[in-house]
Amino acid sequence: MLVTALEPESRAGGVRVHVDGKPYGTVAPADVAELRLEVGDALDDARLAALVRRAEVFAAYVVALHVLRSRALPAPEIARRLVRKGHAREAAETAVGALVAVGLIDDAEFARHYARTRARRKGFGPGRLVRDLRRVGIAEREARAAVREALASEGLEPGALAREAAARKLKGLAGLDRTARERRLRAYLLRRGFARADVIEAIREALAK
Repeated sequence: MLVTALEPESRAGGVRVHVDGKPYGTVAPADVAELRLEVGDALDDARLAALVRRAEVFAAYVVALHVLRSRALPAPEIARRLVRKGHAREAAETAVGALVAVGLIDDAEFARHYARTRARRKGFGPGRLVRDLRRVGIAEREARAAVREALASEGLEPGALAREAAARKLKGLAGLDRTARERRLRAYLLRRGFARADVIEAIREALAK
């Protein structure tokens, strides 16, 4: 089997490799250099297999770039999405690793930004923020560190956030008796990830007004 053309492709700067006159796969320019591909080369089974692997990784890389244009996500979540789209796990993880290496994926910065925005905009407590970060693949230790850093950088204190959330929620519970309001507030604040001590204090303050 012969390499019959190396055609630049606009999609993420790839190079389409033609073998025996037909498109065989698109790879990164670095892959062309590493595999020493030139027009007229005869490809043995080993080089063909390597070409297929590189093409699979490049295809996953292109899809990952498209995902990142829509929204920032951590490496584990992007890899999961690639696998769900039909890419082999090894190709998905290699593609994601390449994006991490060039700084297009930064899990620590993602986690801090995620925690900052959801604490301020949605009033979530630390427990909920950590759970949500864990759900998208951030390790628990890194998630907890990111939440601490994010809240500190924004000057957000969990107890104050809990009191604000309780005051807002209480407005919609005006028709209920005190016991029902207390029960609803407790469930609401715990779901939002606040510690029990902060929940108790927030409810006490809200119902005292």
